[in-house]
Amino acid sequence: MDRRLAAGGMGIVYSAREVALDRRVAIKVLRPELATAVARERFLREAQLLARLQHPNIVPVHRADERDGLPFYVMDLIEGQTLADRLAAGPLPTDKVLRLARDLVEALAAAHAAGIIHRDVKPENIFLIGHRALLGDFG
Repeated sequence: MDRRLAAGGMGIVYSAREVALDRRVAIKVLRPELATAVARERFLREAQLLARLQHPNIVPVHRADERDGLPFYVMDLIEGQTLADRLAAGPLPTDKVLRLARDLVEALAAAHAAGIIHRDVKPENIFLIGHRALLGDFG
């Protein structure tokens, strides 16, 4: 793992290089202080549910595993800014807000259709890539 990208209540996200496929990825690791059997199960269940979601506005999960007693999962590394970062620079134009809202509603609708509820929708979990939004970190 190269560097820490973010931390939340349940896990820490790092950037890394996936050696076998020679690509950059993000790895979310369960916080060590939370590594109980129940937390491990919940964390891996989150990864399994997210891996089932195939939608252009949801950050894809590729793999889940455990090392040294800590579960982790691997997902695309998003090279963009979060909505929180963008909003810190000032308000968005109305047309961009409408495009981003459409992307997020479509992502949430796909998750709900699969029986998955995003439990942490906030600007820090919305990534902006060009003219589209990607929803990540379902909590």
